[in-house]
Amino acid sequence: MAWNTEAIPEHPAFDDLLAIRTELGTAAERGAVGAEPAEGAPPYRRPFSASALKLFAQCERKWFFRYLCNVVEDPGSSAATYGTAFHDALERFHTTHTRPGEEPRETLLLELDRLVLEAFAHHAHAFSSPLEADLQGRRARRTAARYVDWLIERGRQAPFEVVGNETHAPLELDGFPFTGFIDRLDRDDASGSVTVIDYKTGSIATTAAEYRDEVLAFHEFQLPFYYWSRTAAGDRVTRLALIPLKDPLLEVAPIELEIVPGQPRPSGKGRRGTIGLAELESARARMIAIATRMSVTTPSDFSATSDPAHCEYCAYTFACRQRPFPDSDPFAR
Repeated sequence: MAWNTEAIPEHPAFDDLLAIRTELGTAAERGAVGAEPAEGAPPYRRPFSASALKLFAQCERKWFFRYLCNVVEDPGSSAATYGTAFHDALERFHTTHTRPGEEPRETLLLELDRLVLEAFAHHAHAFSSPLEADLQGRRARRTAARYVDWLIERGRQAPFEVVGNETHAPLELDGFPFTGFIDRLDRDDASGSVTVIDYKTGSIATTAAEYRDEVLAFHEFQLPFYYWSRTAAGDRVTRLALIPLKDPLLEVAPIELEIVPGQPRPSGKGRRGTIGLAELESARARMIAIATRMSVTTPSDFSATSDPAHCEYCAYTFACRQRPFPDSDPFAR
């Protein structure tokens, strides 16, 4: 290896640089400097989560980039901050108001409105501007009012008690540790059965059948995971529910799946449906299978998704040579 020493200015500070370059060149010529041996990725050591399972099911390579490499810092988003602030307000709200069906509407409205204001003020720095923080807070306050109306009506139709709030959900399956936090647990007064509830501030399935299809296709693991965690803890879970809190113009109408024996017929287009215990058992088996795959340490084993839609907001798109490309050009004539 030869260096062009004439290109280096005459300055004492460059004498050391020239000596280092010369030594490196000499060492390379002797074969003392070589490429580092290729090694596998480090094993995944953390407990598994529903979000990690879902990401792995969507795109194994994206999961590899995010969870094993951690090469890009996630700056967050307005939608994520909105969800975090709203979740914080509801957690504080239900810590005190455990039987909302028995309280005056005005009391609940004032209390939740106050907590939403405080939560969005606390997270205001995470929004892109004070204006955005204010607009998102107003949106949450209007949604919270609709949430209170739904809550009261539900409590009057079927009295219940909130028995869990941001409840830790540990679970071990075939030696693999799983972890998560359940937004809310309700216990029905009449039967003593438990409903697992997850707040959703983003886009979700619009019907019970659609959500059930996502579970059956192994694209969604959160509520099945929570079911097995609470069952292991001794609860008799009979219902899984998603509560949409995204659109302040719509009434709060949960997506609910009643758990029944066996494998029931497909539900209709309503927001209430059923899911079979056998189907939840299949989801559990898939969780174990994915956890096993996650433990593989060879980077080439993690393949990219075949669905271009999963690449749309991926932070690793330009570093992924395996990514699929859209079938059509939206700007083509």
